[in-house]
Amino acid sequence: MVVPLVASASSVMRTGDSINVAVDQAVEGDFYGVANTVIISGEVTEDLLLAAAKINHNGQTGGDLAVIAGSVHVSGVVGDDMRVVAGEVTVEGEVTGDLVVLSGTLNVLSTASISGDILFFGDNANISGNVGKSIYGASDSIRVDGVVGGDVDVKTMALTLGDRAEVAGLVKYTSVNELVRSPEARVAGKIVKNDPVSIDVPTTRDVIVPFLVLLFAALVWQFMFSKLLTKVVNQVKDHTGRSFLIGLGIMLVVPMVAIILIASALGSLLGVTLIFMYLALMLMATTLGGVVLGAYIYKLFSRPFLISIPLVIMGTAVFFALPFIPFVGIVCFIAVHTITLGALATHIYRSLRFI
Repeated sequence: MVVPLVASASSVMRTGDSINVAVDQAVEGDFYGVANTVIISGEVTEDLLLAAAKINHNGQTGGDLAVIAGSVHVSGVVGDDMRVVAGEVTVEGEVTGDLVVLSGTLNVLSTASISGDILFFGDNANISGNVGKSIYGASDSIRVDGVVGGDVDVKTMALTLGDRAEVAGLVKYTSVNELVRSPEARVAGKIVKNDPVSIDVPTTRDVIVPFLVLLFAALVWQFMFSKLLTKVVNQVKDHTGRSFLIGLGIMLVVPMVAIILIASALGSLLGVTLIFMYLALMLMATTLGGVVLGAYIYKLFSRPFLISIPLVIMGTAVFFALPFIPFVGIVCFIAVHTITLGALATHIYRSLRFI
C-alpha cells in the first residue's frame, strides 16, 4: 500500500500487509500505520506512530516516532523523540530528541546522532554513535564506543568503554563485574561502581497465594461458565494458529488504536472504554490460560477431552510455573496467553454478532 503523493489531512491512518511512503511522497500532519512491513522513505511532517513486524525508516519525520515492532531500522531523520518497543533496533540516522528503547538488542551505529538522552531496557546495547546528553538504562551488557555529552548511568552485568568512547560527565554503574575500559577511552568525570542490592528470595507464601488466586479464578470459569469455556478450548484445539494470530493482533493493534482515540478530542471516551475492554480481555485470558494448556496437554497424550477439576488444576499449575523457567518457559507462557486471548475474542465476537 502506497500513500498518496501529498496527504494534507491533520492525521492519516493506513493499514494493510505493506505500507510504503516513497521518497517523493509527503504526509502533512500525523501518520499512523499498522501492517506487516512498513517502509518510510518520504516525509511525515509531524508525529509517526507505527505497529508492524518489520519497519524501515530512511525518510524524515518532523515530530515523534513511536513504534511497536519485531525489528526496526532507522537511517533517516527523526525530528523529536523516538520511542520503540521491539525485538531488535538499529539506529544509524539522526534523532534530535531522546531515544527510548525497550528491546532485546539495540545498535546505535557510528553514523548515528542522538541529540538527547538514551534510555534503554533490554538484553544488549552497542552504542557507537554520538549522544548529546546522557545514557541511562538496565541491560545484560552495554558497550559505549562514541562521544557522550553527559553521563553514563546504568545497571548491567557488563559495561565496556571502547576505543572511541569519550564521556563528558561521570560513569556510574551498578554491576557485579568491573568496568572494561579501553586505554583509549576518555572519561572527564568520576567512575563510580555500585554493588547490586541483594534480591530477597520469594517465600513459599509469595508463590502459593498467587497460584491459589489463579486456580480459584479458573475453577470459577469451570463451574459457572463451563459452556463458554468448552467453546474457547475447542476453538484453540481446532484453530490454534488462527487464534494465535488474532491474539497477537489484539495485543499490538488495540493499544495503539486506543491511544489514537484518546489523543483525539472526539474519540477520547471511546479510547478509554477500549482500554478497559482490552485489560478485561487480557485478565480473562490469563485466568483461562491454564485450562487451555491443560486441554492441550491432554490432546498431546491422546486422552479423551473433558474439562474436569483435575484438568483445571494440572493445567493451571503448569501455566503458573512456566514464567519461572528461563526463556523457554516465558516464551511458552506468552504463546499460551496469546492463543487463549485470540480464541476468547473470537468467541465473544461470534456471540455478539448474533445478538
